[in-house]
This record gives sequence, C-alpha cells and structure tokens, in this order.
Amino acid sequence: MSSAPQNAAPQNAAPAAVSAVREVEMKLHLDPRDLPRVVDLPALKEKAEGAPAVRDLRTVYYDTPDRRLFLGGVALRVRQDGDRFVQTLKTINAATPGDSAAVAIRKKWDWTIPTAAPDMTPLDAEGVAALVPADARAALVPLFTTEFRRTTLLVRPDALTSIEVAVDDGQITAGNACARISEVELELKSGRIGRLFDLALTLQRRVPMRIGTESKAEIGDRLVTGRLPAPILPEPLGLTPVTTVAEAYRHIVRHGLRLLLANEACALAGGDVEGLHQMRVALRRLRTAIRLFRPLAGVPDACRAGNDIRWFSRQLGPTRDWDVLLSHGIAPFAATEKASADDIAALTGAVREARRAPALAAVEAIQSPRCTGLILALGAWLEDGAWQSGAAPEVRAQLDRPMAELSGPWLAGQHAKALKAGALKAGRDLDGADAATRDRLRRRLRKLRHTAEFFRGLYAEAATVPFITALDALLGALDAEHDAAVAGDRLRGLSADRPEQRPAAESTARWLAKQADKRRKALPGLWKAYRDGPVFW
Repeated sequence: MSSAPQNAAPQNAAPAAVSAVREVEMKLHLDPRDLPRVVDLPALKEKAEGAPAVRDLRTVYYDTPDRRLFLGGVALRVRQDGDRFVQTLKTINAATPGDSAAVAIRKKWDWTIPTAAPDMTPLDAEGVAALVPADARAALVPLFTTEFRRTTLLVRPDALTSIEVAVDDGQITAGNACARISEVELELKSGRIGRLFDLALTLQRRVPMRIGTESKAEIGDRLVTGRLPAPILPEPLGLTPVTTVAEAYRHIVRHGLRLLLANEACALAGGDVEGLHQMRVALRRLRTAIRLFRPLAGVPDACRAGNDIRWFSRQLGPTRDWDVLLSHGIAPFAATEKASADDIAALTGAVREARRAPALAAVEAIQSPRCTGLILALGAWLEDGAWQSGAAPEVRAQLDRPMAELSGPWLAGQHAKALKAGALKAGRDLDGADAATRDRLRRRLRKLRHTAEFFRGLYAEAATVPFITALDALLGALDAEHDAAVAGDRLRGLSADRPEQRPAAESTARWLAKQADKRRKALPGLWKAYRDGPVFW
C-alpha cells in the first residue's frame, strides 16, 4: 500500500499551475469473457488510429477516514503507470444537472509526481485548494486500490470526432472486499456527445453490454462503507423563461434517462424497493414527455418498434405490485390489533416467495440488451438532433420559441382533459363513480402531474404550490385506491394458489377494503379543491 501523503517540495515552492480538464465519458459493463472481443471488433479496427496500447495500472485512492473528500464530491488518487506516477483530483458527480444522460462529465486535474506518495503542494493552487481543505490533507489515508490491465485505442468515427476506447480488466480492493472491473470506457476527445452514443450502440449490438453509472471511485467507496446503492429521487428540472422548446425537450428526456440509470444499481442490489419504483417513475416521465412533444419532435425510432418504454415498464410492474402489497397492505394491517402475528408472518413469507419470480424477471429485463439498446438508441436520437435540424421550417420555428409560450396551453389542455374525466352527472359525487371512471381520472391526473413538474420552473414557486398541492392530494387518494385494488387481486390469487394462507389473506383484504371505503369518502372534497383551485399558468 502507498505510504502516507507528504509534501514533495519545499513549503515555499509555488504550486504548479494546472488547469482543469473537462472529461466526457461513457462507461459500459460487460461479461469478462467478452472483453477480449472488443478491441478486435471490425467496427473499431476500421476506424482506429494505430495499434492498441496495453498498460498495467495500479491506483490508490486517498480520503480521510470519515470520507470528507468523497462527501464533498471529489476523489484524490495516485496512479502508477510503469515508472510514472500521476496524481489526479477528480470531481465525482456530473458537472451540471443538464449534462447528457449516460455520459459522465467531470473536471479533473493531473500532476506528474516523483513517488507513489501523494504530493500536497499542487493542492495549494487556486481553484483546487478549496476542494481538499488543509485540515483534511493531514488526515488522508489510502482507502482502496484499483489494479487493472487497460487496452486503449483511439477511434475516429468521422473527421471531427475522436474517441478513446479503453478496455479495463481487473479489480477494486478495499480491505477484504473486492469488485470486478470489466468495462469499456469511451472518452470523447473531440466532437459531439451524440457520437459517444452512436459508438456505444454499435458495440452493444455486437457484444452484450450495459451502461455503467458509477465511477471506480464510487464503487470503491461502496466497498469501504459496505452500503448498498441508495435510491435516487428526481432532481428539479432547470428550465428558465428563456429555455427554448427544443432545449426543454432535451433537458426533460435527459432527466428521465438519468433517473432511470441512476436507480439501476439500487434496483439490482435489491436492498431498497424504492429504486425499482423510481425506475418506473422515470419511464412514465419519458412516455409523457415523448407524447407531449410528439407534434413537434416526432417519435424516436427507439420507441416505434414494439414501444420498448411500455415493454420495459411492464417488466417492472409485477414486482412493484408485490412491494406495494407488503409495504402499504400487510405492514399497516400487521400493526392493528386484529392481525395475528403468526398468520401475518406466514403471509409475508408467502408474498415474498410469490415476488421472487417477477423480481428475477425485472432484473433480467434491466440487464437485457433490449433495455441497454433502448437507452442508447433514445440517447443517440436525442443528442443527434435531427428531429430539430431536419424539421420543416414551420416546426423549427416552434422548436425555437421559448418554452414558456407553449407550456401554458399544453398544461391547460391536460387540465381540461382531467376535468372532463372527473365530470359526473348531476347528483353524483366522485366517490359514487365506478372504478373505471376513477381510474381514468387517475391516469389523466398522473400525466398532468408529470407535465406540471416539467414546467414548474418556468413559473413563480408561490403560484405553483397551491395547484400542485391540491393535485397531489387528489392523485394520492386515487393512487391509494388503485394500489388497494391491485393488492386485493394479489391476495385473492395467493389464496387460490395457497389455501393455507387464505384466512390471513382474506382478513388483510377486508381491512384494505375498509380503508379504501374511508378514503373514497374524502374524494368529493379533494376533487372540489382541485377543480375549483387556481391554476398557475
């Protein structure tokens, strides 16, 4: 292991002036057995400049024992490449929220240093010193190590584009914990981001790969802490009054893809069911955005054949239904005095067993080439921008307009559809409407809610809050009713398949039905507050 950090220059030496480099990179994971195939792919060799270069790299990552650097958004490492040592300070998260999904855009500073021990002198440079505070430098210790063989190839897909392809094979080690490194990194040296997607899609069609969302530093940190990946909630969209329609569309779709990818690790780890839920939220947002902008942007090629977004959402749905039954059905019923602890424990075990097959199917879908191909194809289509540059003049004019000029009419249109879906004959309240009517209203409100979230940044927050609060209250009640109905169906199916669970399943279903009746009585008031409340557009 590398020695503790020390100054490699006198205290009064001026720090080397090094500017930050902007790194634009996409990471793809693949089966270790497929790694040797990548460099020999004709799609790479035909566009390559020179022969592949092979190096054995050893990198030690430093931080304080309480991980101050990582929690501050940077990683400090020293990499040994033969007899050469390079110290790097690198941001961990994307530089800005508007960056392209599936592509990490980071800042990094490199210094060649004389030994394997970190050199503190360059960290005094302006713009860097604040990232590694002086009091943290004395506490730096090696936390984890990466050792891998890297095969690199410079590829020129066209005259304006150069991409470094790095095939990495090795492992990350933190104490007794380790993780395999088996990945391809595509770093854009020049050209447009869309070319990264094009090349990744070309490779993925020949060798099964998955998009990686975690850097080596992030994986190493998880090994150090032992924590499972956490779910990622949606961040606010950064639209402003000067954002054009085309810019808004790019931002909204990127946002949906980022949310989808960011929750993959959590969903696959199985430690928190919220990760899978957020993936479904991302898919619903993508579908809403594509439908909303379709008259101007058209339909992405990736969404034409078989509507893969809908397919993917359906693969995740059954697992989510069982999760909702456990968390919103069995768990609250178990807290009541009417529930038998032994019966509930047995029912919970039966539900978890019934969940296993759909959970495996969800994991298979997430890891499938079809899923990766969908994301890469959608990203390539979005970033290429032919939907904008090749549009008819009248459509192009609309895409160049400020989003704020169209958001109001679009929101008003969806609001009108929701009002129509909830309109009932005289003398009838929403609680007396049939289930199909209430569910139709729920779906309309869900689309409106996503649309309102897309555009709320274009309006004063004080104006959006009353409307969204009333909308969320009504939608929450309708969602809860829908979840209870689905839970009841799952319980009845479980009773039929496992007669020994019938008493507990039936008692839970009865309790859920009573709770649904109580919520239904509140619907007229919630509907009135939403219907009669002020809009913000």
